[in-house]
Amino acid sequence: MTAYERQIKQTEAYYDAQILMAEHEELEVLSSKVVGSRLHDILHNPVDEGIDEG
Repeated sequence: MTAYERQIKQTEAYYDAQILMAEHEELEVLSSKVVGSRLHDILHNPVDEGIDEG
């Protein structure tokens, strides 16, 4: 595994943990891991859709 791949895995784990923490605080989290889905496209294209992940 390359350093880049390790970094991606670490970043993914970090954000998964952050989402779990938010869910435990009863916050609603809108996310999508299905690349190519309509929801994913909306979340990851804030310029066209007006939704920004932050």
